[in-house]
Amino acid sequence: MNTTFNFFSRLNRWLWVGLITIIVIWFAQQAFLKPVIESVAAKAIGAKVTFGNFSLNIFTHKIRITDLQVYNEQGFPPKVFFNASEILVDADLFEALKGKLHFPLVIFRLNKMIVFKNPQGKLNVNELKIVQEKLHEKTKGPLPNFIIDELKLNIEQVVVEDDSKTPPVIEAYDLNLKDKTIRNINGVPKLVGLLMFEALKPTALQGAGLYAATALLGVGFLPGLAIGIAVARDDAVSDMLYSSAQVYQHSLQLVKRLGQIKRTNDSAGQIFAKVYNCDISIEVQKQGWNRSKITIKARKYFLAKPEIAAGLLYQLKEELATSY
Repeated sequence: MNTTFNFFSRLNRWLWVGLITIIVIWFAQQAFLKPVIESVAAKAIGAKVTFGNFSLNIFTHKIRITDLQVYNEQGFPPKVFFNASEILVDADLFEALKGKLHFPLVIFRLNKMIVFKNPQGKLNVNELKIVQEKLHEKTKGPLPNFIIDELKLNIEQVVVEDDSKTPPVIEAYDLNLKDKTIRNINGVPKLVGLLMFEALKPTALQGAGLYAATALLGVGFLPGLAIGIAVARDDAVSDMLYSSAQVYQHSLQLVKRLGQIKRTNDSAGQIFAKVYNCDISIEVQKQGWNRSKITIKARKYFLAKPEIAAGLLYQLKEELATSY
């Protein structure tokens, strides 16, 4: 009886010790490692960097970072321009003990990248400190060096906001890039350059935006990547968690603010307008209680402009999110 009691007593004590150890390790990671990594990343990129959580599993050698956000530099709106929901890293801890950062596998999930062009015509991606220092060959202090054997890149959407025009023109590109594999990446400039290249190549900013990526990657790195530029669909379609009346009214307000309404059909949920010199058609369908579906099409001189349609949908979602 006593033996059994002592066994369960010791087991209970060890479980509590284990639980407390896990809590202490988690707290140490958030309280000490997280701000250090944020600081190092901000110094390397040259912009404010934050993330939600950081965790390191010493048994599986896996690192997980969530909600990584990079902010604009001065001269641009004080907003997030780069948002990655999750970064998963397989780390070689034995190499790390020797002072070498070696990552056999990195999975990068980029939710959204917002490219801003300010009233002076400058792009936020080109004005990053890491880009400017690379262009002028003056790096202040050594950057963290590492080797990634295999990068699996996922990119959902790129938004382009052009504030050099009146009213500002916002376009959106739904890339839906899934697990694109890129091998042998060494260092921060190469990683940042690859992210920019893959995000910007389907957009209308290829010429100007890829300037930054080319500077970071080097011209010799590009030919192997410049294959398979994504082709967007002709329209922007989305299921909305709002009533058809709410979506329709906010769509009306949006196109009134940005352009000119040509005609409407309230009973059919249709709007026809002129925005950014494009012919716009919007259709809102009821899908049930507090649910609807919206389809936006944009054409200019009979040519489909899916980036304009997706940009209007992006703005509509932002406005609905702040209104309800």
